[in-house]
Amino acid sequence: MTERVDPAQEDGAASQQMLVVGALVLGVVTQLTTPGMAHFAGALIPWPSHGITVALLIAASTRHRRFALVACALALTIGLAPASDIGVFGLARLVAAVALLVGQALFVTWLYELLAGRVGPLSGTTPYAWMLVAVVVGTLPLTAVASAAMQLTGIADGTGYSGRAWWIAASTSGATLVGPSIALLMGVDRSGPRNRARVVELAVIAFVQLVALVSAFAEIGPLAGRITPALAALPFLAWGGLRSGIRGYAVIAALLIVGVLLSTWADVGPFGIQGASSWFAEDRLDRFRRAWIYVASLVGPAMIFPVAFEERAEADRRTRSALAQLRSMFESTGDLIAAVDRDLTLIAANSSWLEEFEALSGVRPQIGSSLLENYRGLPLDTAASAAYWQRAVAGERFTVARELGDPARRRAEFEITYAPVLDERQEIVGASQIVRNITERRRRESAEAETRRLESIGRLAGGVAHDFNNLMTAVLGYSELLAASMDSADPRRGDVAEIQRAATRAGELTQQLLAFARRREVRPRVIDVAALLEGMDRLIHSLVAPKVRLEFAVATDLPAVLIDPTQFEQVVMNLAVNARDAMPEGGLLRLEASVDDTQHPPGLRLTARDTGSGMAPDVMGRMFEPFYTTKALGKGTGLGLATVHGIVHQAKGRISVESTEGVGTTITIHLPAAPTADLEPTP
Repeated sequence: MTERVDPAQEDGAASQQMLVVGALVLGVVTQLTTPGMAHFAGALIPWPSHGITVALLIAASTRHRRFALVACALALTIGLAPASDIGVFGLARLVAAVALLVGQALFVTWLYELLAGRVGPLSGTTPYAWMLVAVVVGTLPLTAVASAAMQLTGIADGTGYSGRAWWIAASTSGATLVGPSIALLMGVDRSGPRNRARVVELAVIAFVQLVALVSAFAEIGPLAGRITPALAALPFLAWGGLRSGIRGYAVIAALLIVGVLLSTWADVGPFGIQGASSWFAEDRLDRFRRAWIYVASLVGPAMIFPVAFEERAEADRRTRSALAQLRSMFESTGDLIAAVDRDLTLIAANSSWLEEFEALSGVRPQIGSSLLENYRGLPLDTAASAAYWQRAVAGERFTVARELGDPARRRAEFEITYAPVLDERQEIVGASQIVRNITERRRRESAEAETRRLESIGRLAGGVAHDFNNLMTAVLGYSELLAASMDSADPRRGDVAEIQRAATRAGELTQQLLAFARRREVRPRVIDVAALLEGMDRLIHSLVAPKVRLEFAVATDLPAVLIDPTQFEQVVMNLAVNARDAMPEGGLLRLEASVDDTQHPPGLRLTARDTGSGMAPDVMGRMFEPFYTTKALGKGTGLGLATVHGIVHQAKGRISVESTEGVGTTITIHLPAAPTADLEPTP
């Protein structure tokens, strides 16, 4: 089991303070019980002092063990000194008694820690049982030595006690007092209203027990002779242990011990003897011995019950805490989790799973309901879902990717991991599923694949365009030389001019290809987008007129962006031309420039919105490919949007497209704000 050290051992400062209090109690108990127990008349081992000394040493933390040892020796010396004889022999007996007692307590402590480790004896039934074994077995060696010494010196002749009897007395004494003493050294927890109420309740029970003890053992009061010793002890020990735990039991046990010994000392009660002439009379000692064994037989062994109850309560607290943490993890995870039993009855599901099921189907399952009943009548692939659950219940662990949801509501793609649920005997009692929405991940993967594809095409197109540009440069150069060598009236000059025009057009195409491939030399500057768009107003009107109506919506607080001004103008013109060609019968083109708050810091959002024919999904998937066009032969090169794509990505921006056939297309360009805000914007 997991070790749990008592508070007396955990907190060094508190432990040292309680050790001082415990040592004072040890000195007082030793001095008070010395005459009644015949410590010097019949034994070198005081009975109650033995248990308190062992408790102090076990309860002491490791770094305070030496302090506890010195405190015990000092308390025992002060407690035994008044009853010791004056002279060298008396001093020797005093030193021997203290040494034997402390040595025996040390041996018991060492034996306990050897058996149970550095764990408090009140932390569980097993450590407490080891403590009883250590006390009983640990008293044997030094008690045998003390008994032999008494026999040799003749000290024990007046008592009639054998070494075995002294061993039993010392061991029962220790077993009786070690547990309650450690519990009292731990103090009382008064934190919280519930614990304060328990303290008040314990005080009331202690008072009632005191009345019962006075009636049973002192035979005083209206109930004298009506309450038996057992009735004055057992119910209160049980109540204290059950209601207030180990500390409550220790308080009731301490009252019982004090009550029994005081009544015996006063010669009243079942263990008292009237008319005893001396403290050292054999009958009186025998009465004290019987009284002590009576107390030991009740208090020592019975303390294992409150220890067991508190151990169980601690285990329950840990279980509740673990379940609360598990529930918190269960609810806070980003995955959707559910579990069923072998009959496919829903036994657990986090709120995310329930909400997603409701969003996809319109039905919110209840814990304890049948999944098959929840599936019934839904426009979902319920047969496949039930089959997957059955495979998991049969013991199979697997993962599937499925698109789920009512088409009239919402559909999404999920990655679902099924696994069997096992009990403590490793038998299958149900199945679980962990669901992860991968719709966005699939979208990102598709976008990344498209980006990689366009980059590959761009690299290929860039290489071809670079070589082709070199060839066109040679064609233009030689055509100019050829034209210069001809007479102005030469009829072939027209042919040469056509060659030059074709080569120039080819050069423009290669520049567009190089822009798409991001291999064209650019000169990015911080530009004022609003001023630049204002300057392009007339140019764009001339491009789209007369059938297309143009609207501009430019915000006043646009951030500056870092881009080649010529390339930015080319982007705007290409978007306008593309929108114009999508509206052959006329329509509306709206160009918007606004602040993009989705970026940090806020960037620029440039939107081109038309009311044209729109695009089919397959066309949208290829719209940025170079040379791809849906226009008639000779109406376009297929490089307009490809060039826009290359310029935007070269400026570290991104493009998003929304299009519906017969409704129109919206192309949005997101550009980051200029990283150096203090640069002078260039219109």
